[in-house]
Amino acid sequence: MLHVNKLLISELLTHALESDPNECCGFLFGKDGVATETRRMDNVHDDKLTRFFMDYREVEKVQRDADALGQDLLAIYHSHTYTHGYPSETDIETAIETGWVPYHYIVISLVEKTRPVVRAFWITEDAQVTEVFLETG
Repeated sequence: MLHVNKLLISELLTHALESDPNECCGFLFGKDGVATETRRMDNVHDDKLTRFFMDYREVEKVQRDADALGQDLLAIYHSHTYTHGYPSETDIETAIETGWVPYHYIVISLVEKTRPVVRAFWITEDAQVTEVFLETG
């Protein structure tokens, strides 16, 4: 289970809608499965309309920031502006290739701009995807 309060969900939705039609990306900080902060990241992929990627140096900086705050990196979030809220094959491959598998993945679907969908997943090193209950209370 991953707990992300409604204020943080609102921040994710705002980032996704502001970045649209490009995909947005970022991290959630927290402790023991409870998110307390979002951190927006720049999408540095050449094809921002359908992919996201974060600069390794910026990711390392975010990891240091989380450590300094006594927090963990709990989740990577990104938006799908034209597809449903489920990790794509590319998302899964990237998670494995980059070693970003110890994190939850939050996907924000903007297929229906007035009714965005936010879902959370766990991706394993053997490419298994499991939906995680996203508690927002």
